Order: sequence, then structure tokens, then C-alpha cells
Amino acid sequence: MKILLVTNYQPPHMGGIEFAASSLKDCWLRLGHHVIWLTTDIPRRAVPSSADNLRVPATNYLEHNWQINSPLINPFYLPMISRAIQVCDVVNIHSLAPGLASLALLLALLKRKPVVATQHVGVIPLANKFLDAFQNKFLCSMAKWGTGKGMKLTFVGEAVRQWFLDNSRIKPDQIAMTPAGIDQKVFYLVDENERRRLRGKWQIDEERLNLLFVGRLYEKKGLAFIRRLAENCPEIRLTMVGQGPISPEEWGLANIRLIAYVSNEELRELYGAHDLFMMPSVGEGWPAVVPQAMACGLPCLISEETFAGYGKDREQFIVCQRDATMLIKTVMNLSADLQKLSGRREEISIYARKTWNWETTAKIYVSLFEELMARCGQAPVH
Repeated sequence: MKILLVTNYQPPHMGGIEFAASSLKDCWLRLGHHVIWLTTDIPRRAVPSSADNLRVPATNYLEHNWQINSPLINPFYLPMISRAIQVCDVVNIHSLAPGLASLALLLALLKRKPVVATQHVGVIPLANKFLDAFQNKFLCSMAKWGTGKGMKLTFVGEAVRQWFLDNSRIKPDQIAMTPAGIDQKVFYLVDENERRRLRGKWQIDEERLNLLFVGRLYEKKGLAFIRRLAENCPEIRLTMVGQGPISPEEWGLANIRLIAYVSNEELRELYGAHDLFMMPSVGEGWPAVVPQAMACGLPCLISEETFAGYGKDREQFIVCQRDATMLIKTVMNLSADLQKLSGRREEISIYARKTWNWETTAKIYVSLFEELMARCGQAPVH
């Protein structure tokens, strides 16, 4: 079948949705389907627009000013978006929030196309109360209207699923789970020999605890807690991979190294070289970087709110309250026994690779696509 995959951004804009979309596209191609990825031209360094990678000019004002992932689309490109929807059998959009994805959702449902919409994250608390209320209303309205038009709504984590069931009055039979996965050809255990080499390459301090953060540089990711940790524990070393409205360079802390973007291969190296991954975030579904890190053997320190997005096998994670004092205490306890921390690497990798696989999730999507096409009496476009 011909699948239209729609996201507001694509790499090197670094986030869980971008990781997911890229992995799903590769899986669907391996399964013999044709995929067109419709996205924006943000960031400018992403691959150029082509027949299978359509990029719509947009401005990123809302993300830069309010940390809201809602690019504003150039309206002159509406005909191009409409044509892309028309030539495809099914549409898979990622995010109900305002932006290219939700615009494509509206157009696809008006054209009576089969649509699967995936909501990765929960409602993110915003400082501006008006925007906070608008966000809640918009997401609930889109979920209710879309499912009423025949859209299948899917979630990557149980906490997000439950929020929508509680707040948008959608029915359980209108939703499905499409869990986050791992591209197991890219993310796999870094053994001890390779790890020693990579620690040299990435200049890892053997005498100290080396922490890794990967993600968009937003407040919701827990950057305030990370800053407090780095300020109060100058003996630790912290690598932060990502870009966004917040700039850790302005903190002026010598124990933080900032890397804007890395390839998947380099990301695996960083996972393998470090001692601990941390994600003290809120408003997540289930961050793709956590399974990736674990697949490479890296223990993960996550917040209670982030763990709730997965909600089982707690012993496989290091779960901490979103409290600066508790985070500092937990990290310092872990730094006291680095051998114990590294001793779980193989166990963590085995668990991750048994639990998360994009190939399995990609097939769940295909089954949903086929179900919706059959309901519409639609045969694939040739």
C-alpha cells in the first residue's frame, strides 16, 4: 500500500516523534510498502524535498517562544499537501496538536481517507494559563471529532491513553496501542571491548560518573533539575545531546558538554560510552530514547511521571521523584559504586531488545491500515 507519513518535523530536529517516524518508515519499506514522508522544512539542515520526502515551508515561532511543537505552515502549499493525501491509500499522522500533522488530519478525513493518528505525549503543563486551557480543549476536540469521522487513535504509552479516555469521551474501541520500539539493527549492546574504545573516543572521565541526556531542550524535559544537579555536583560529567529554546551553554557550567546533533551510529556510541542516562521529564508518552539507551546497555534514571508512561517492570529502571534534592541524592548514591552500575548492562540490554521492536509495531500499524481500508471498501492505489 501507499502510506503517507506526516510529522511536524524530521531529523535533525531531535525528538521521540522523529525517531519513531524514521524507524516506522524504514520498517514499512522493508515490508514492501511505498512511503511518502510529509513534513516541514524545519530544521533547514534536514534532507531536501523530494517525491518521497515532501517538505512544506514553515516558521517555528511557537517552539522558539513557548516550547510548543506547532510549526506555522505557509498556506500557499495547501494544494501540495492535498495532492499528497489524495494519492495515498492511508494516512498516518503523529500529533494532534496544531501544526502540519493536524492540518493533514483534517484534510484527510474530509477526503474520507483512512487515517491512523498517533499521540505520543500527554498534555504538557504550560506557564501561560490561556495556552494551557487551549491545548487541553484542542487535543480533546481533535480526538473526539477525528474518531467520530472514523479515525483510529493510537498511543505509545498507557498514561496518555488513559488521559484521553478520561478527558475526551472517546470510546475504547476507537483506540489502539502502538508501542514505542527500537531499531535493533542500530541500537544493540556495546560490549566491554568496544566500550573501552568508545570511552576514549568520546573523552569519558574514568574516575567520575558520566551522565547522558538526549532530547529536545525544553523545560518539560526537566532541564531545571539537570541544571541544579550540575551546579551542586561539579564532580560529575554530563553530556547533553539536543537542541531547543533553552541553551545550557548560558549556564556557564564546566562539567556540561553540549552536542547539538549526532547520527544514530554516534548516538549508539554515546549510549555505550556513558555510565547513566537521565530523563527527569513530565508530559511524556514513553520517550524513544529510553529503550534505545537500554538496548545499548545503559541504565536509565527517569522520573516517576516518565515511568508512568510505561508502568511495569519498575526494577529495570532507576525511578526518582521530580525533585532536585532527591535527584542529587540518587545520582550521588549511584556515583559511589560505578562498578555496580555497569554490572547490569547486559541484563538491561536483553530486557530492552525482548520488549521493544519497531518491526512488531510497524506490523500493528499495517493491520490497522488494512482494517480501515476494508471498512472503507478501498483497494490500494496503483
